[in-house]
Amino acid sequence: MIRRLIVALLLVLAALPLLHWTDRLHLVALAGALAVLAVIALAIGVLRRRATGDNDAADWSEEETSANLLRDGAGGLLIGCVGLAIAGLLYSYALPPFYPLLVGDCPQLLPKLAIYEETKAWQQAIAVIDDRLARPIDKSCRAQLAQKKAQYLIAWGKTLPANEAAAKFQEAERWSQQNGLDKEQQIAQLLRAQLQKPTTIMVTPTPQPSLTPRSLAAGSRVEITGIDLAYFPPTAFVYLRVLDPSGRPVTDLQASDLRVTDDSRLVQEPSLAYFQAAPSPISAALVIDYSGSMAGAPLSAARAGARAFLDQLGANDQVEIIGFGDKVQLLQSWTADKSAAVSALDQLQAQGWTALWDGLWLAAGDLSSRSGRKVVLLLTDGADNRSQHTSEQVIAQARRAGLSLFVIGLQSPEYNGAAMQSLVQAVGGRYTETSDPAQIEAYYKQIAGDIRNEYRLALTLPRSPTNGGSHRLRIEVGGPQPLVAEQGYTDPGQ
Repeated sequence: MIRRLIVALLLVLAALPLLHWTDRLHLVALAGALAVLAVIALAIGVLRRRATGDNDAADWSEEETSANLLRDGAGGLLIGCVGLAIAGLLYSYALPPFYPLLVGDCPQLLPKLAIYEETKAWQQAIAVIDDRLARPIDKSCRAQLAQKKAQYLIAWGKTLPANEAAAKFQEAERWSQQNGLDKEQQIAQLLRAQLQKPTTIMVTPTPQPSLTPRSLAAGSRVEITGIDLAYFPPTAFVYLRVLDPSGRPVTDLQASDLRVTDDSRLVQEPSLAYFQAAPSPISAALVIDYSGSMAGAPLSAARAGARAFLDQLGANDQVEIIGFGDKVQLLQSWTADKSAAVSALDQLQAQGWTALWDGLWLAAGDLSSRSGRKVVLLLTDGADNRSQHTSEQVIAQARRAGLSLFVIGLQSPEYNGAAMQSLVQAVGGRYTETSDPAQIEAYYKQIAGDIRNEYRLALTLPRSPTNGGSHRLRIEVGGPQPLVAEQGYTDPGQ
């Protein structure tokens, strides 16, 4: 038995780098598996001693024959494989509830905080941190969040009038002292001291914007392109575009130029960020119809359009490629490598029926774990006739993910434009339709430009989730006769 355990241990150690099981969670799972094997080996040893009167030393005193060595070697390999299997099961099913204590949940929380930073939604960000620090947390994650809170308090104070700024800097100073953040404490002390000495050179807080909304030219328009409830409660992110009469983006709006109501209740202190001034990573799922009716010019135009979209992505943006015909295929998982995405597009070959809903279902599910701007670009020339999922399921999945849907419809005898328009209206995004494949590439480029000319609103909604309740969001832009955009949405539920 001892020889077998040694062989098993050697197998496990050799397998660790090959399986990339070198992180803390896998090592914890492996330790648990070895403990299980040790208990089993001990139990077998006890049973053997009781049955034969031998002890473990007998393993070493046996005649060293080739048959014995082969038997022990094979037994050791089997034990090692069982141990690896147990470790895999522990990693997948037993450890997830303990992830925050083992490695911290900062890897999931920090991207969320980054979104608040982009929109300067300091109050919401601090509320998220306070909520997380109120629960058990590992030291490393706590230290990161404590530093983030101090930095957010300082940044928040810089946007306030002098008397409120002084109180916020004092809070940052006190928090930094409690958590051993010397650098942040000194910054907060300096800022507060400067506010208390008006005769010296002062750090001037950011002036408050005018409370009077600016006027926009007649013929301007506003549209809501997405509502992301992945962070609600307390925060909902709303994406919108504002265009002047000639169709050019209006890029210099302030939060004071907007009035937002949720179910006719005023939303206080919305935070506003323009994409190009505070870019966030884009996660784009390109969902392309390769059914038989797409053969020839339509599919060639789809490839060209998708390549044009890829050319406009930034270094931090990521894309996945999904094709659907009789079934859905994930041709390329999330990547920032444009050449890999282009190679995936070359795999599209027109054939089969149209599993449209299944393709969108997969894309929405893949986007649910992403942060930043989440979009699906759908190109199709048909109606669904093969999916396992329904349009209602797709809508629910898309709303949970907080994505925007951009549809390019290519007219054909089978195409169902009404269904696509209803889908976009329910999820949020934009619908485009054409009968000319040559226009597809221009539409892809236009969508890429539209995404980069959006505003993102961070809203703290004045209510709690209602587990599926329907609501109405209204945004007024400018004045005295504001532009108005409205969209209904449904709570993702608790």
